[in-house]
Amino acid sequence: MAEITGAAAFFDVDGTLVWHDYEKIKTMTPEEVQALPPIRPSRTVYEAFDRMREAGNLTFICTGRHLPFIPRSIRDLNPDGFVAGAGAFVSVGDEVVRAEFIERDLLLETAARFVEAGLDITLEGDDDNVELNPSGRPARLPGSRLARTVDDVVELMREHRYSKFCTDGVSEKDLEPLRDFIDEHFTLCDLQGGVFELSLIGVDKGTGIEAALAHLGHGRKDTFAFGDSENDLPMRGAVETFVAMGNALENVREVADYVTGTAAEEGVPAALERFGLI
Repeated sequence: MAEITGAAAFFDVDGTLVWHDYEKIKTMTPEEVQALPPIRPSRTVYEAFDRMREAGNLTFICTGRHLPFIPRSIRDLNPDGFVAGAGAFVSVGDEVVRAEFIERDLLLETAARFVEAGLDITLEGDDDNVELNPSGRPARLPGSRLARTVDDVVELMREHRYSKFCTDGVSEKDLEPLRDFIDEHFTLCDLQGGVFELSLIGVDKGTGIEAALAHLGHGRKDTFAFGDSENDLPMRGAVETFVAMGNALENVREVADYVTGTAAEEGVPAALERFGLI
């Protein structure tokens, strides 16, 4: 674990450290999506992380992705820790300091309600990813397994636990019949690109950051977070300076302390230089 001598910065991945052409992806077949090359930050981002370390600053990946689905290209940034699963899992160095999961009965009720509504969801856990697709659609994500029924989920839960789930290709209008149930148990976030994320109430990137900082004994002073989507909004209250990407949703940009360039325009390195972190 690096010595705490400077700032601590938390970085979202998709739409922040790497860029996606969401409009193009929405037109692709499942086979084409699975054949996409692994995501990879630019050389400038790698250099920025190296310079952060050299300056004595700490870096954390703060993503909705769970650890098994954070690719090697992101791990190669050599961060000091991870806030994964949108805050459900937190590690500092090699030590796990938080691990939250949806309890069995709630997960099965959730699966049943979405299957009855005919809406596809992706269950995400610390060691497994399952696409529950009652619509009949094939699995789209590399490394994920396919389920069709609640019984399939029951079988999977014998060996795996899940912390959150996402929809893909589902509109907010489609979710309206389930909103009372959703709002009772989960926080719904727009991730852009036609994807919505649902996490347990109270489990988010902000509380994940707080867990990491508490473990480090690092106060809120000299802390930074970078993001673009609604699941990045809780980071705003956990850090001193919240930076929105130029490609961020409007409601994310509105609450930011600073708006940098887009992910495609090297917005992260530019902001790190702007704040004197590199």
